[in-house]
Amino acid sequence: MPSPGLAAVCSLRLHPRKPAVRQHLEATTPMPIMPCSDELMGQAESLVRSVFRGMTPIERFSFIAIRHPNSMAGRLLMFLAGVKDKVAFDVYVDEANQVLGTTGLYRYNRDADEAVWVAWFCVAPKARGRDVGQALMDHTVARARKAGFHRIRLYTSTDPNEAAAQRLYEKNGFKEIGRKKGLFVTTIFREKTL
Repeated sequence: MPSPGLAAVCSLRLHPRKPAVRQHLEATTPMPIMPCSDELMGQAESLVRSVFRGMTPIERFSFIAIRHPNSMAGRLLMFLAGVKDKVAFDVYVDEANQVLGTTGLYRYNRDADEAVWVAWFCVAPKARGRDVGQALMDHTVARARKAGFHRIRLYTSTDPNEAAAQRLYEKNGFKEIGRKKGLFVTTIFREKTL
């Protein structure tokens, strides 16, 4: 269900100590992060596809599983990807109900009892440098902790488009636990103990 009166929940204003070019979002009440509704799913999917251009076929179809995890197609896609279940998929929206970032949590079959994984963590290029990523990270870690998980994992890559995300992960205590060399980029696996 879409959030009515989102402008009343969050306001966009210039940070008094930062140049006008680098505006910061400051939440005046609860942050504008919410479960992704059907109405926002198209925007969320478009954002993810624009940020992660080198998606595998299974990753490309993952939004079917996110939208309809209990459907036959959703269950088949999760099975093929080795995913046990979707825990959450949330979006960061501005006062105009535009998706500025996405994050989610899911569990793989292989380690479902020990960790939850971050799904499609990204920030729209126009919203970068405005603390949207940090707000999403805080929300994601808090959601995982509240759900009772003790470890949170993610995978990212050496793609230059993900350089700022690497710094955010490091800053938030996600330690590198492995790498897998690919054809064009190397996949980096990270973990944080909660």
